[in-house]
Amino acid sequence: MIDFDFHEIAFAVPLLACSLSALLRGKTRAAVIWALPLVFIKEDQGFTVAAIGLLILVKAWRARSNSAADAGLFLVLWGIAWSLVEIVVIIPHFNVAHQYPYWNDGGAIGAGTGQHTVSALAGQVTNAYRQKLETTAMILLPVAFLALRSPIVLLAVPSLVLRFLSVNSYFWGTAWHYNATVMPIVFIAAIDTLARVRAARSGAGQVRRALATATVRLSLVAMLAIAAVLAFRFPLDGLWNSQTYLIDQHVRAEDAAMAKVPDGMTVETTLTMLAPLAARDDTFWIGTSPNPPPQYIVFDESNSGWNPPPSNVLTFVEQRHPGVVYQQIFLDDDVYVFHRSEPTTGG
Repeated sequence: MIDFDFHEIAFAVPLLACSLSALLRGKTRAAVIWALPLVFIKEDQGFTVAAIGLLILVKAWRARSNSAADAGLFLVLWGIAWSLVEIVVIIPHFNVAHQYPYWNDGGAIGAGTGQHTVSALAGQVTNAYRQKLETTAMILLPVAFLALRSPIVLLAVPSLVLRFLSVNSYFWGTAWHYNATVMPIVFIAAIDTLARVRAARSGAGQVRRALATATVRLSLVAMLAIAAVLAFRFPLDGLWNSQTYLIDQHVRAEDAAMAKVPDGMTVETTLTMLAPLAARDDTFWIGTSPNPPPQYIVFDESNSGWNPPPSNVLTFVEQRHPGVVYQQIFLDDDVYVFHRSEPTTGG
């Protein structure tokens, strides 16, 4: 997660950890309180909140606790209601095109597709199944797959299903930050498994007690060994690589390019410069369309997201905004800055 610009899901990680920790300790009210703010972080978190409420409901029915059942039902309704409001009303209201942009990644469930069938959804989920299975295995690997023994691990299902339903392949793997909100669930589920194993040995015979004790100890050793190996792979490896902390010529070019844009402007830019510019300008990601014609466009050709990159960057940016003329005012190490020299008609 730290390998990318700051993302709002960073707030969801501790909230999930605290909510599930309270749930594991039987503190239903605390679990609900910690889960409530999750719906305000990202629109998909409402479905995870609903799943937490459903788990509370199941536990309440088994314990015949009406108060816990009411809390669980409230959480289910709270999560689903807020996700729907955010997807249908809030995000389209603030979106430039007044739509929910992720419907474009919905495939069979996208708006206006007319393909809402079980077979279409099943085909979408199983598409690239090897990569999706590898991602699932990598999520469970740090806890030596112990999470599978706990019902808490089911809370990860909404997040994974939404990602695997998407036709956007970026959501399927482990290269980005999308697993961050799943990992607290997996860790708490593993803790629950170990607690269950330890609790089961109290009333067991000598052999079973010895086996349970060995299972707990070996599991901890296995998780520690796996963590040690993973710490030197994937993006986390960058923490120990001295090259990570060097400011190269390309970064200097990006800094110089951003310095050409005054504060308070409208800017369209590629991903690596999105967050720094957004701190002081009204900034649009060049990967979305349509965006209103900005006053400045800052374009990193070597890290643009287009494959192949545009052969003529000025032509490319003007084609994105027909009728608008841009003038190149900066170029260094494939980083461009364009300034709008003529406004659009009526704009």
